[in-house]
Amino acid sequence: MKNILGLLFAICIRTGLCGISDCLESPDASWNNGIYCKSVFSSRGHFKHVKCSWLPYNSSISLNTKYELHLMGSGQLHCDVFDTDDTDMILESELLEIDRVTTIWVSHEIPDQQCVKTNSFSIVPQVSCQSPNIRYAVHSGNFLRFQLDDTGQVRYRESNTSEWHTINVTDRPANVSLSGTLLPKSYVMQQRCLSEFCFHCKWENEVKVPHELTGAPDIMVTTKRFSPGKQRLTIEWKYIGYKYVDGYNVTIQRLPNSCGYIMTFNTTDTKVSINLSVAFFNVSVTAYNKAGESRSASTMVPLLATAEFPGKISALYRNNTIFLSWSPLFECDFAVINWGTSYSQMESRTIMDKIENYSIPGPFEAMKRYMITIHLYDSCRCKRSTEETTYGLIYIYTEEGVPRTGPRNVTVRNVTKTSAVIEWEEIPEDDCLGFLLGYRISCIDTSGGSRIDIFLNVSSPRHYQLEGLTGGHKYKVTVSGETAAGVGEPSVPQVIQTLTYGEAELRTIIIFTCAGLIISAIILVRACAYTAPRAKNWYFPKIPNPKHSRTVRISEAAGTKTLLMQSSPFDEESSFDQLGVEVTQQVESIPVEANNQEMDNGVLVNTSTHQKTSHAYAVNVEDYINKMSVSEAFQRMPVTVSYVRQQPSAV
Repeated sequence: MKNILGLLFAICIRTGLCGISDCLESPDASWNNGIYCKSVFSSRGHFKHVKCSWLPYNSSISLNTKYELHLMGSGQLHCDVFDTDDTDMILESELLEIDRVTTIWVSHEIPDQQCVKTNSFSIVPQVSCQSPNIRYAVHSGNFLRFQLDDTGQVRYRESNTSEWHTINVTDRPANVSLSGTLLPKSYVMQQRCLSEFCFHCKWENEVKVPHELTGAPDIMVTTKRFSPGKQRLTIEWKYIGYKYVDGYNVTIQRLPNSCGYIMTFNTTDTKVSINLSVAFFNVSVTAYNKAGESRSASTMVPLLATAEFPGKISALYRNNTIFLSWSPLFECDFAVINWGTSYSQMESRTIMDKIENYSIPGPFEAMKRYMITIHLYDSCRCKRSTEETTYGLIYIYTEEGVPRTGPRNVTVRNVTKTSAVIEWEEIPEDDCLGFLLGYRISCIDTSGGSRIDIFLNVSSPRHYQLEGLTGGHKYKVTVSGETAAGVGEPSVPQVIQTLTYGEAELRTIIIFTCAGLIISAIILVRACAYTAPRAKNWYFPKIPNPKHSRTVRISEAAGTKTLLMQSSPFDEESSFDQLGVEVTQQVESIPVEANNQEMDNGVLVNTSTHQKTSHAYAVNVEDYINKMSVSEAFQRMPVTVSYVRQQPSAV
């Protein structure tokens, strides 16, 4: 076989001086670096051959592209040339120097141009340059933890950047410390060989580093009656590191596990729904990815609060024994009975006979509520819980008593003049000490008035509106639970202070009060506007300024003008605008005789009758200023001056 292969290679081999300088580097950089050779070994570790491959030259026009592979040993001046139309070639061991470095490159002759060549690739044929494998890698806290199956070189970077960080790995496992600011980031990594004889180690494909899942999911479970003996279970959960999760493992286990029932399935959703029988179940959810699983979160499926198939099953507690009897709905081969006060204290008993009654022996705790379930099967093996039907679910008390505590968080709201609303929470099941029949509300008037008692059925809403209260009174309200044994302890008393006025009354008072305030404000403003100027004049009278006095203006005008005409004081008519005094002529016709009249100091004297007639005449203002004060001049100065001209006597 080897002789045949050697003959085939001899046909296409040309030997001569290596014309490295005859070819130039290609302008296509990807083709220059596109050659890669690796040694291939058998399963036993023996060297077989070298396989080389390179990228096609994209600039070639011809479909039948010719390539030449050049092979040159260390210290040789000549090389072997292999012609091929493919982009890969296998070099057998007969053509290679096993212990020496071999240089390989590929050239291509471009029509009507000089040839182009790739970069040289060096290899030692007997040395394996295979990249190591990554056994596991995980991003944990501020570390990258990984392990290789051999020594090698690793580089890593953030998913959204192109900056690589390269390290040589000689230890297994290895840890890489990260900066604290990079904790929420995602990383990718690559690996390749690391050897002094491997000159062209190739980076392997990028591998995403999974995050270590440290926390546990948050679970919420709800149930709803689906059909008699069946319930619809809905499981929802959230996980903080959901971006790094590949899926979730969900496990549902029956308690007590009398039939060995466990349901497990995987899902990528965060919500599932399933139909189950009415019994205790434990649900657990775990997140997982390539780095492993997170911590598991578990919760119990709440049991239905009311009995299933009422009237078809009865229970009686007597002498520390519970007696059960039922009427089967279908023919069954055996039954499984579970009982207990909680899921952690459930006991199980399998009855293989076709019976319709059973006695559960004690001991039982006094004044405790026991849950009893009966599951019927029509074969001699347990079915899946999704297929089985719970025939009975019943609750029974041992020595029923009264509730030992009252309802919690009793609150009062919407208090008016005659009413108030009371709210409360239910009494815990362990404190009822019996089957709760309802709640009793007691409302007592602290001023010695009436008392109100109300009983509400257990199925009624846990709130009630008290009516018929008296305005302005204080009431003390308590709420108590009641069983067949009597009324239990009351809750913490709540004091109610009713309003003195009703809503309508209070609205009327507010309206009238506001109106009175507005009217009072208007009256006060008007009174202030009326009394303020008078009070100011009373306490702060105005003092006239002599400079602006009318008399001063008259005095100033008197020095420049003659107030009265000097030529004749008895002109027909004179007007003095400067003085503000108008002198007009008034002529009185007095029939007197000339002989009987004479002037006496400005007074006309009738000598015959000895009567005096006063004649007012205009005088010079200077006489007033010289003889009397300014105020007297104003008081005595007439507005209109009349005089009587002496008429010549008639002859």
